[in-house]
Amino acid sequence: MEEKLSEKLSEQITHRDNLQKDINYSYRFINDAKQKIKELERFIWKNCQHEWVYLDDGDYYSRIKYKCKHCDLYRNQYMYN
Repeated sequence: MEEKLSEKLSEQITHRDNLQKDINYSYRFINDAKQKIKELERFIWKNCQHEWVYLDDGDYYSRIKYKCKHCDLYRNQYMYN
């Protein structure tokens, strides 16, 4: 009986450790993807021939009022530096 409990405990510990490794991998993947998106947006911002379209989203207090109809970036240079 104790052997079965010990095996079960060992399996649960291994499963927990594997899940923790998966979580850590996922965090790294997300952070890397965010960094790559920032780099891509920086490139797009510098190279797109922007045509700004007024955002009529009902948010009158937003500082961002325009979005490019080609690349979907907002007219706020500081977001992409």
